[in-house]
Amino acid sequence: MRALMLTGDRHSEVRQVPRPVPAHDEVLVRVTVSAVCGSDLPHYRKSAQDLGHRLHTVPGHEAVGVIAQAAASGDGPAEGTRVIVYQHSGCGDCTFCLSGEPMFCADRRTLGNHRSGADGEYLTAPATGVLPVPADVSDAMAALIACNFGTAYSAFRKSGVAVGDRVAVFGLGPVGCCVVALAAAAGAEVFAVDPIEGRRDLAKTLGAGTVIDPIAQDPVAAVAAVTEGRGPEVIFECSANPAAQTQVMKLARPHGTVVLLGANNSMEIDPGVDVIRKELRVIGSWVFTQPEFPAVLRAARSLPALQHLITDPFPAHRAPEALAAADAGHIGKVLIDWS
Repeated sequence: MRALMLTGDRHSEVRQVPRPVPAHDEVLVRVTVSAVCGSDLPHYRKSAQDLGHRLHTVPGHEAVGVIAQAAASGDGPAEGTRVIVYQHSGCGDCTFCLSGEPMFCADRRTLGNHRSGADGEYLTAPATGVLPVPADVSDAMAALIACNFGTAYSAFRKSGVAVGDRVAVFGLGPVGCCVVALAAAAGAEVFAVDPIEGRRDLAKTLGAGTVIDPIAQDPVAAVAAVTEGRGPEVIFECSANPAAQTQVMKLARPHGTVVLLGANNSMEIDPGVDVIRKELRVIGSWVFTQPEFPAVLRAARSLPALQHLITDPFPAHRAPEALAAADAGHIGKVLIDWS
């Protein structure tokens, strides 16, 4: 089968690799669309030496496709079912796996890391780790839901944003833009921060009332000035940029909430000044859980503005260009068509 493989130092190539063979309790999925996540990019930028096992592992964890071979165990969806592949799997027996949270399993395995991932024509997944997609949800939208929108939804649910709250979103990649859409739909006043003009424009389309270029002006001062000097009720940090993370902690108001979604970087905070003396609520949020999936779907269907995030997919033979585009700050969701 064809698959995208990382070769190091921002290079990748499409190769012929063996088609995976499902275990007794696994399904074989024919991938129709995969997507590039911001968390893929740190690995894309590594040297070949630093990639280690990822040199031989198909990358990507955002996959939509069709069951090409049902599980021999009889579990899971039938052949021909269109599905999202949940990015994490676990032992199947622990408390976390049984509650639909395999990302917390001690034996967690992730697509594109511990097992070959989404950026190829086929992948295998546990029969319990594929989520059927309704016919009215396109493959492209399902790829957005598979990680970015699902991640944004789960974080937004945890945040407790209420109608009339002021919400700041730092980082306007697909996750941050999804948060903007959710916050605007919930009746919040949204401040969106990103250095890329096209992303700021997209955030306005999704409902942001104020957009800020953090290169041209200090976002802490800009948002504080229109929030009585107190800062917004809730801040979402989606950039994983150390400077933005520092700004978020400075901007946070006493009794405010900070939700951390941006990963892949260390974050320096002073717990005494940044958290304790503000009595701040700091929430980490990773990905949506499997039981949340029906609500994630309902939320996505209720937000037609999300269509603005969907861009034309790169055909499979141009998959290396998709990674390069994401690395360069592509506006909207970067998709790869494997159909």
